Amino acid sequence: MQEIASSQNKLFKRYKSLLQKKYREEEHLFLLEGKRYVDTAIQSGSKVDSVIFSKVTWEIEKNKEYYLTMSNVVILSDELFKELVQTEQSQGIIGVISFESHLCDLSEADFKTGKDILLLDRLQDPGNLGTIIRTADATGIEHIILMKGTVDPFNPKVLRSTAGSILNVKFIFVESVIETIEVLHSKGFNVIATALEEALDYDTETIYHQQNCLIIGNEANGISEILLDACDVRVKLPIIGLAESLNASVAAGVMMYKLLSVKRMRIF
Repeated sequence: MQEIASSQNKLFKRYKSLLQKKYREEEHLFLLEGKRYVDTAIQSGSKVDSVIFSKVTWEIEKNKEYYLTMSNVVILSDELFKELVQTEQSQGIIGVISFESHLCDLSEADFKTGKDILLLDRLQDPGNLGTIIRTADATGIEHIILMKGTVDPFNPKVLRSTAGSILNVKFIFVESVIETIEVLHSKGFNVIATALEEALDYDTETIYHQQNCLIIGNEANGISEILLDACDVRVKLPIIGLAESLNASVAAGVMMYKLLSVKRMRIF
């Protein structure tokens, strides 16, 4: 156990640097706020680099058995702790988590038979990505492919929106559209793109196969033309009112629950 009260402390500076993507990537670590989420990370086997407490919270939690057995507990003064948190009503605990166990390679990913996956094409809004991760977890999706240009899933704003679901999915970072689609086809995935033009109604159940990869595009520009051309089918959600389009996370949520509904009703 270590107590830190100075902002010049090297360990504190290390933790604070993890609020920036550059240093998260260098360290392969991210900060996860909230007692329930930190407890889940510890108990689920995530690699926990350290657990940080505010001084006040440590006085409450210090007798918990699994904290006492950890050698990497850090206590910060309440003033320093506030510099690390993103929420106004912090619970006074932050996990420093390795994201290596939450990443995998596309060619080596352990895709389970009958499980759908997501491919996100250059999503930019942290709230959208966090909401999509949370909904993916709720609908049983375990793998999310992120095209180059998508916001960092370990961004603090993304993490807050996932409500802990960041711990239940694996991320696959890719750059080449063609190579990615080829690998997905080789693994038996039916690649579905959401689009507004030249698309079938999402209620057309024959378009869904045993294993589907759902593509959700950039908030402003949608899915890239090269991805649209490479997909197996385009689908659209009906818009009855005057709205031009749906929010990306809403569209993703509707489609993920559609995939789940088809699976629950159909025996492949």
